[in-house]
Amino acid sequence: MNSLQQDPSPILEFRDLNVWFEGRHRFAHVVKDVNFSIRPGELMGLVGESGSGKTTTILAAMGLLPAAARVSGEILLGGRNILAYGPGSVAQHRWKDIAMVFQGAMNALNPVKSISWQIGEAIRAHTSLRGEDIRRRTAELLDLVGISPASGKNYPHQFSGGMRQRAVMAMALACNPRILLADEPTTALDVIVQDQILKLLARLAGELRLAVVMVTHDLGVVGAVCQRAAVMRHGAIVEQAAVPILFSQPRHSYTRELFSAIPSLSAAAETRPPPPEDHAPLLEARDVSVVYQRTVSPGDLFRRRQPQPMAAVNNVSLAVGYGELVALVGQSGSGKTTTLQAVLGMVPVIQGSVRIGQMETTALNARAWRPLRRRVQMIYQDPYESLDSRYRVKDIIEEPLLIHGIGATARERLAMIEDVLKRTSLTPAEDFLYRYPHELSGGQRQRVAIAASLILKPELLLADEPVSMLDVSVRTGILALLDDLRRTERMGILMITHDLSTAAKYADRILVMHEGRIVEAGPTREVILSPRADYTRRLLACIPDIARPIHAI
Repeated sequence: MNSLQQDPSPILEFRDLNVWFEGRHRFAHVVKDVNFSIRPGELMGLVGESGSGKTTTILAAMGLLPAAARVSGEILLGGRNILAYGPGSVAQHRWKDIAMVFQGAMNALNPVKSISWQIGEAIRAHTSLRGEDIRRRTAELLDLVGISPASGKNYPHQFSGGMRQRAVMAMALACNPRILLADEPTTALDVIVQDQILKLLARLAGELRLAVVMVTHDLGVVGAVCQRAAVMRHGAIVEQAAVPILFSQPRHSYTRELFSAIPSLSAAAETRPPPPEDHAPLLEARDVSVVYQRTVSPGDLFRRRQPQPMAAVNNVSLAVGYGELVALVGQSGSGKTTTLQAVLGMVPVIQGSVRIGQMETTALNARAWRPLRRRVQMIYQDPYESLDSRYRVKDIIEEPLLIHGIGATARERLAMIEDVLKRTSLTPAEDFLYRYPHELSGGQRQRVAIAASLILKPELLLADEPVSMLDVSVRTGILALLDDLRRTERMGILMITHDLSTAAKYADRILVMHEGRIVEAGPTREVILSPRADYTRRLLACIPDIARPIHAI
């Protein structure tokens, strides 16, 4: 008998929850009569597009909404309404009863404190444990989430993305909460690390009888790990059901629309035409190597640490033609982003050649690179870091135009900005032009970053996980836009993605990277349907699949 059968009563209930945000001239109704519940040991998915109200809903349960928010309705914890006396009545349950894993693990960690210190600080702040008891509890938490306690002395930048996500989970579990609210816990993680995190969440729910609400835009994740799911749109829940029923018999038209936007890996690969052979070369990299200096301790406290070379990219060769989309896939730390940085001249190439058009770029200085920057643009993976928090959206997108002297007047530049906002699904433009990044959802920030990269109409686009933070419908729109640009304007695109279904649908060719090397390369159909490398087969096996639910493993 599983934990859900043992205790059918809900641990957390949302009853007619409403949230309004005070705007310039009116209150925006962002969460509308939300009702759902979750039981101990259950994993529930909260699915919807960016801005649908998912994160606002769970922030209300944490008492972390901004002062401008107005809330009505009830949130019951074990049958007791924790909203009865305002935010103060919620605060006493924060972290002790209800904990949260925030989106973007790196941004949730202090870069100048060790992982163990940060977990210990959470314990110190919310429990009576001190001294050796804190150290013991910290070690237990690290072990619980699959991190060696000895690694706790390391700093966040010394952890991979998956390990940082595990560390954030350890912090959230520090005070033995009964409920874990996870906001996009696998966003931007490669499929192997995502599989590990999902299995960890399923294990924690089972072993600790932890109720987990998983906010996500990834229906594949919901299908693989959740027992039930609710679909949100425009602040309201339009449908909720057990996952097998929701996936096989969706009732609401919006739910059906979401499912239709999910690319099928095998179907996409089978129907993918072979890549054209007449693509003129736009980018050619041959035998490229990039080495980082890694500091290694000699084991003596009074001796200097010795820098040791580490090959981040090792003899990598690739090519992208005009009008071609090439996908570069692999785990975090495999060298994908460093490869893009080498192409863009952001890191030194110690060996090999990089040619853009007919120009060799490996020896160019910053001044020589400047006119080339207009032809080559990059979309960065993390919009929380790539967007300047001091600038409004209009200023962020206008800056490249000003740098390169494009647009004779402010009116001309504004027209160009409004056009690219429309093309990246940020409409109506006037609703976004004068917002700051902190006033946007994660998906909206990513679309702003994409708009800033497309405004110059580059010949070559280097895209580092460009749609990893976007919900399925917006993701489809952005990928369709990129697909149209490469066809109509002959733009060459080298795209890093951890989503092999996306690669299967849109890429002409797929390159698989592992430990700094290309281990497999070929036409999309061949790589997906007949992989030759063991590592490629491992990547394919980790893709979430509702037919193989993780909570049943």
